[in-house]
Amino acid sequence: MSGIEIRKKIDENNEKIRKALDKFVLTDEIQLLMKVNDELRAKCEHHFVDGICEYCDSFEDQVYD
Repeated sequence: MSGIEIRKKIDENNEKIRKALDKFVLTDEIQLLMKVNDELRAKCEHHFVDGICEYCDSFEDQVYD
Protein backbone atom coordinates (compact mmCIF):
# COMPACT_ATOMS: atom_id res chain seq x y z
CA MET A 1 0.00 0.00 0.00
CA SER A 2 1.52 3.33 -1.00
CA GLY A 3 1.77 6.36 1.25
CA ILE A 4 -0.87 8.16 -0.79
CA GLU A 5 -3.26 5.20 -0.48
CA ILE A 6 -2.66 5.12 3.29
CA ARG A 7 -3.33 8.89 3.47
CA LYS A 8 -6.63 8.48 1.59
CA LYS A 9 -7.85 5.59 3.76
CA ILE A 10 -6.91 7.32 7.04
CA ASP A 11 -8.69 10.48 5.86
CA GLU A 12 -11.80 8.44 5.04
CA ASN A 13 -11.69 6.71 8.42
CA ASN A 14 -11.14 9.98 10.28
CA GLU A 15 -14.14 11.55 8.54
CA LYS A 16 -16.31 8.60 9.62
CA ILE A 17 -14.98 8.96 13.17
CA ARG A 18 -15.73 12.71 13.21
CA LYS A 19 -19.29 12.10 12.01
CA ALA A 20 -19.85 9.40 14.62
CA LEU A 21 -18.39 11.54 17.40
CA ASP A 22 -20.88 14.26 16.55
CA LYS A 23 -23.43 11.88 18.07
CA PHE A 24 -21.36 11.61 21.30
CA VAL A 25 -21.26 7.84 21.06
CA LEU A 26 -18.12 5.71 21.04
CA THR A 27 -19.30 2.77 19.00
CA ASP A 28 -17.66 -0.45 17.96
CA GLU A 29 -17.35 1.06 14.48
CA ILE A 30 -15.22 3.94 15.78
CA GLN A 31 -13.02 1.55 17.71
CA LEU A 32 -12.61 -0.60 14.58
CA LEU A 33 -11.75 2.42 12.42
CA MET A 34 -9.15 3.57 14.96
CA LYS A 35 -7.64 0.07 14.97
CA VAL A 36 -7.50 0.06 11.16
CA ASN A 37 -5.75 3.45 11.25
CA ASP A 38 -3.16 2.05 13.68
CA GLU A 39 -2.57 -0.91 11.36
CA LEU A 40 -2.18 1.43 8.37
CA ARG A 41 0.31 3.54 10.32
CA ALA A 42 2.35 0.42 11.09
CA LYS A 43 2.61 -0.29 7.32
CA CYS A 44 3.41 3.28 6.34
CA GLU A 45 6.81 4.19 4.89
CA HIS A 46 6.80 7.51 6.72
CA HIS A 47 7.75 10.83 5.17
CA PHE A 48 7.95 13.44 7.91
CA VAL A 49 7.27 17.12 7.41
CA ASP A 50 7.78 19.23 10.52
CA GLY A 51 7.74 16.08 12.65
CA ILE A 52 4.45 14.65 11.31
CA CYS A 53 4.12 12.00 8.61
CA GLU A 54 2.35 13.46 5.61
CA TYR A 55 0.70 10.11 4.90
CA CYS A 56 -0.50 8.77 8.25
CA ASP A 57 -0.21 11.65 10.77
CA SER A 58 2.24 9.75 13.00
CA PHE A 59 4.59 11.88 15.07
CA GLU A 60 8.25 11.34 14.25
CA ASP A 61 9.37 11.22 17.89
CA GLN A 62 6.78 8.50 18.65
CA VAL A 63 7.71 6.37 15.64
CA TYR A 64 11.41 6.32 16.43
CA ASP A 65 11.26 5.95 20.22
